[in-house]
Amino acid sequence: MSFHRFVFYCAFIGGWSAFAGWLLSEALFMRRSADISALTIILTSALVGGSICGGLNLLAGAAHGTLRDNLPRLWIGLGGGAVGGALGGLIGNLLFSIHPSPVLQALGWMFMGLGIGVVEGVYDRSWKKIRNGLIGGGAGGLLGGLLLAPIAALIGGVMASRATSFVILGLCIGLLVGLAQVILKEAWLTVVEGFRPGRQVALSLAETLLGTSEKVQLPFIAFGAKGVEPIHLRILRQQDGRFVLQDNNSRTGTMLNGARVAGPTILHNDDGIQLGPNVVRYCERFRQGRAVEARPAAVQPLPAATAVPAIPAVPAAEAIKPAPARPQARPMPVQAATPPAARPGRMEPSPPSHAPPTPPRSAPAASGITAKPTPPRPGPPSPVFDAITTEEQDNSCPICGREIKGPTGRRLCDNCGIKF
Repeated sequence: MSFHRFVFYCAFIGGWSAFAGWLLSEALFMRRSADISALTIILTSALVGGSICGGLNLLAGAAHGTLRDNLPRLWIGLGGGAVGGALGGLIGNLLFSIHPSPVLQALGWMFMGLGIGVVEGVYDRSWKKIRNGLIGGGAGGLLGGLLLAPIAALIGGVMASRATSFVILGLCIGLLVGLAQVILKEAWLTVVEGFRPGRQVALSLAETLLGTSEKVQLPFIAFGAKGVEPIHLRILRQQDGRFVLQDNNSRTGTMLNGARVAGPTILHNDDGIQLGPNVVRYCERFRQGRAVEARPAAVQPLPAATAVPAIPAVPAAEAIKPAPARPQARPMPVQAATPPAARPGRMEPSPPSHAPPTPPRSAPAASGITAKPTPPRPGPPSPVFDAITTEEQDNSCPICGREIKGPTGRRLCDNCGIKF
C-alpha cells in the first residue's frame, strides 16, 4: 500500500485495537467501577497495549506482503505490547501517586507507547525500525496521555470517558508510529507499472525481496506475475548505507534503466527496476547524513538482444544504381531429325546390294535442348509438285537408304514403315 494509506490505517487500527482492549478489560477487571486499584490499572494497560501492538504488527505484515508470518507477528505483538502497556501503567501509576499531575501520568503512557513502537523493529531485526518505533510510540503515548484528562472531563461519565481516552491514546500511538516510519525512511520502492501501481515499501531491512512468493516484501501476483520468479531479485543494504540490486538467477532477468543486470549493481536515486511487466522506482533521501543526488545523465546501454546495428551511410553517387540489364535469351537451335533407336529383338534390314549406301546427313552442332521438327501437315496434292520429276528429288529412304519413287510426302518405305 502507499505511505499515505499506511499512516491512515495505523491510526485507524490503533484506535479500534485500543477500544477492543478497553472493552475486554472493562468486562474482566474494572466492572464499571469508578475506584480502580493499581493492579487493575496495570492489567488494563497491558490489555490495551497488547491489542494496539498486535493490530499494528498485523498491519505491518499486510503492508509488506509477508502474509506467511502474520500469525507470529500477532503473538509477538500481543506479548510485547502487553509488557510495554503494563510497564507504562506501572510507571504512570507510581508518578501519579507521587504527584497527581496529568503530565506525570502522561509520562507513564509514553513508556507504554515506547514498548508498543519497539516491537515491530525487534521482530524484523531492523535498527531503523526500532529507532522510528521508539520515536513514534513515545510521542504518541505522550500526546495521548496529555489528552486523557481533558477528554474525560469534557465527556463525563466513567465508562464513556475511559473508552474515549483509550481510543484517543491508541489513535495517537498508531498515527505517530506510522508517521515516524514514513518520515524517517531513507530509501523506498514505488510500483510505477504492473500489478497495483502506487504501492510503496520502505527499505528498512538488510535484505528486501521482490517476486511472487508470500515471503517477499513486495509481491506481484495476477497479471503482474507473468515472467516473475517466486524470488526474482534482492535489494541488499550495505554497511555504508547504499543499496545493491542483485538478480536471483531468474529466467527472464532484471532490467535496470533499460539494461539487463549482469551482477550486483549499486542503486541510485530515481532508478527504474523492471521485472516482468512490472516497473518499480527506487528512491532515496539520505545517505551518511547528507542528501544524495540522482544518477548523472548518461546513455544507458541496451541489452544485447535488442541492440540495433548501425546502418552505414550510402554515398550519393551510389545511392541510385541502374538495374543490370538482363541477358537476352539465345535462340534455341533446332536439331535435325535423328533416326530412332532400334527396337530390341528386331533386326534392322540391310540395304540391297544393288543400291550404294547413302551416307548419313550431317546435323548441325547444337548445344542445349533440341526440339523435334514439326512434320508438315498433309494437304491436297499440288499440280506443281506432281509436275516435278522424280529424278530431281532424293528418292532414298532416310533410314535404310532404299530407293522409293514418288512425290515428296507420299513415299512409303515398306521396309521401315515410314512416310517421307
